[in-house]
Amino acid sequence: MERDISKIPLINDWSYLIALETGLFTRGELSGTVLKALNDQARLLSRRYLVQKSKLDVRKLSPAETEILDTLSDTAASLRRRQRLPHNIVKSLRAGGLIAAVERSVCASGILQCHNGFYEDGLEPGAFERIVMRHPQEFGDHARQSAALYFAQEPFALEQPQEVHDQPLQASA
Repeated sequence: MERDISKIPLINDWSYLIALETGLFTRGELSGTVLKALNDQARLLSRRYLVQKSKLDVRKLSPAETEILDTLSDTAASLRRRQRLPHNIVKSLRAGGLIAAVERSVCASGILQCHNGFYEDGLEPGAFERIVMRHPQEFGDHARQSAALYFAQEPFALEQPQEVHDQPLQASA
C-alpha cells in the first residue's frame, strides 16, 4: 500500500486515478491516508484543468480568488468522478474570471434564478455566499447585499459545512 501512496502524486490522468482508487477499494486497501492522497490529487488535477481551460492567470490570486478556485476545483473533481466535464464552470470563468463568476452566481441566486449551472454541477448551496461574506472587500455592493439576504433567509447556511472528502473516486457503471 505504501507503494501506491507514493505513486498518487505522480498521476496526471483521471482515468488512471479512478482505476487506481477502484482497484484499492476492491482489494480492501482504501485507508484514510490513501483516500486523502487520492482526493488531494483529484483536486490538483481539477484545478489544473480549470486554470488551463479557463485561461486563468494564477500567479497573482487574491485570497478570495484562491478560495473560489479551490471550491470550484472540488466541484470539478466531483464531476470528473461521475465521468462529466465541468463545462458550466469553464464557461462562467471565461466570461470574466473568478470574482465575476461568483458575483453573477450570488446576485442571480435569489429572485432572478439565473441559470449558471453551478448548483446543477454539484456546488453546495451557499458556498459562494460564504466566500463573499469572508472577503467582502473583493466584491461589489450588490453581491454583498445578495449574500447577506441569502443568510438572512437561511440562518444556518453561514456555518461552514463539514468537508466531504471521504467518498471514493469510483467510476460510474
